Amino acid sequence: MQMTAKLRAELAQGMVVGAGCFDALSARLAQLAGFRAIHMTGLGVEASQLGAPDLGLLSMTEVCTHAARMAEAVDIPILADIDTGFGGVLNVGRTIREMERAGIAGVHIEDQALPKHCPLLAGRTVVSREDAVDRLKAALDARTDPNFVIVARTDADTISFDEVVERANLFLAEGADMVMPMIMHVDGKSYFSLPPDEQLAWSRKLIGAIDGPVMNMGGSPPPGYTTDDLAEVGYAFTMYAASALSAAANAMADLFKSIRETGSDVSYFATQAGPYTNPLELMRAARLDHFVALETKYTAGLKSTT
Repeated sequence: MQMTAKLRAELAQGMVVGAGCFDALSARLAQLAGFRAIHMTGLGVEASQLGAPDLGLLSMTEVCTHAARMAEAVDIPILADIDTGFGGVLNVGRTIREMERAGIAGVHIEDQALPKHCPLLAGRTVVSREDAVDRLKAALDARTDPNFVIVARTDADTISFDEVVERANLFLAEGADMVMPMIMHVDGKSYFSLPPDEQLAWSRKLIGAIDGPVMNMGGSPPPGYTTDDLAEVGYAFTMYAASALSAAANAMADLFKSIRETGSDVSYFATQAGPYTNPLELMRAARLDHFVALETKYTAGLKSTT
């Protein structure tokens, strides 16, 4: 089954929980952990590949090449962040075709104006509704696989909650498979400053006002709640967008600090034991057995004659 069809099948069964991955190794580890889908995080890719913040600094070619490496490493579908599509409507169409060729199962494309900003940063603005629809139509028309999932994201919370809802419904009416409404701010307050019960209540209100599948904006469930609660509210797809990146960054920072202070990695691994302390196990997670079997298959004849 193609990855696009796999993602559609997963969505048909209920809310999909995607692991937020930023490279091929994190994708491998997510699959081994039992995840059925992956979200390729824009923040994570930009930080890991450039050591830069999520400001849209990577080019379309760089993102698609990176996505292809991730897709080749796993047997589960990947939904990828493509920011604003890397240019005008013609660029958007090319991005979709390149993502299809990369083996990606779907993408989300946003209505931000350039320069784009991570929702955690100040400075987000959005294009007009008309321009956003043109961007979406270009994406929809460019796909050659009808199962390729196109999610329309709106950052119109910079205007109002009502504008988020209206744009989301407009995008669905224009043919988007799913919408990703950002609600970083509601009623002039930061969504994350609200009590957990209020956060979930706003999510419920948002989903109730939208006439189609809704993708969560990428954060963890409100404190005290789980992905089961997000499913009950009605989300179709959710993910822990930056969690793996944050965990990896914390672990590496602690390791490097320990080595600098003690001159060894022994004390770090004594308190942070895990299967991948052994580099051989890490290579096994990265498909060592698969590649050794291939090498053996293709060199067997050569070895038998020597």
